[in-house]
Amino acid sequence: MMYINNYKATEIAIIICSWMLALLLFAYLKFGDVNDAFLVQWYDKQLFFNRNIYSVALAYGLLLGSLLSIIHLYVYPRIIQTPSFTKNIIARSVSFLVCFKTADILISLLYNGLNDFHLSYSNQNSILRSLFLYAVIINFLTDFFLLMRKNLGPDYFFNLIRGKYHRPREENRIFMFLDLASSTTIAERIGHIAYSSLLQDCFRELTPLLLKNNASIYQYVGDEAVITWKINKHTNRNQCLDLFFSFQKRLQQKKDYYSQTYHTVPFFRASINEGRIVMSTVGEIKTEIVYHGDVLNTAARIQSLCKNYHTDLLISENFYQNIKEEKVYIFKCFNNIAITGKDEKINIYSVNRN
Repeated sequence: MMYINNYKATEIAIIICSWMLALLLFAYLKFGDVNDAFLVQWYDKQLFFNRNIYSVALAYGLLLGSLLSIIHLYVYPRIIQTPSFTKNIIARSVSFLVCFKTADILISLLYNGLNDFHLSYSNQNSILRSLFLYAVIINFLTDFFLLMRKNLGPDYFFNLIRGKYHRPREENRIFMFLDLASSTTIAERIGHIAYSSLLQDCFRELTPLLLKNNASIYQYVGDEAVITWKINKHTNRNQCLDLFFSFQKRLQQKKDYYSQTYHTVPFFRASINEGRIVMSTVGEIKTEIVYHGDVLNTAARIQSLCKNYHTDLLISENFYQNIKEEKVYIFKCFNNIAITGKDEKINIYSVNRN
């Protein structure tokens, strides 16, 4: 299932705006210093003059960007599942050629009419070749930009290129530590290669839920995913709990697949904590945005207690105080729990759906 949420909407906007701006630039570089009389003589078209060159460029960019957005959303996700790099490149190239030719035909029909399809000027092929080579470069750069954004994470990517955390900054954030239960036993039983494939499948199931619930991945650590939400006036803490329970449900729905493929049905345990942390960029050769603070340490310690209290999800007092009024959940309090590395005892809560 494809979710057209903020992440996907941003990708669509990036693709369409990139193509519109790129083709406006192409029109300016190619025709910006050419006068109307020369254009009319060159193209032998009264409709093709300087002041509508840019409307053609905008229309072409909008149409081509829209077509490529559809390909990006509904075709590329299936193509990239193939392990063959060659097939991947060929499929992407064919998709781009189809979009380019489709846009060219539609724009020609729009501006020239059904009865007068071809432009009649001597350098038509030269102009089309220039436009095609230019489009190939723009397509490569746009794909590269989106791939970097995807691999680094949208928030992480934009914050990194903006240098937002060059100096340490404090933020209020929610963190979830999501860990595969009995991971050591599973790895020993099925082998490390199959175990790695199992993690790939599990975290692939997690991806659409991250997008749906406006969550970001901080990092994957072995069999654990550290998920985060920035706290602001739009924060919906129900999304944090919904992500976990929806993930459990998805894994159960595919239990036959996991049983047949890996001879086990994976399940995860999690903890949630929130509070003030410090963010900063570290490293020169490999730069990363890292989080520091007791919030993460406490969340990690709470997660390790799930097995002791026979529950799949534990939350901190800080998070509980902001979610306790929700009637769709059942909370059970464990008072005065000693946490490794903390002098003071804390209250933690198990969570189940009502």
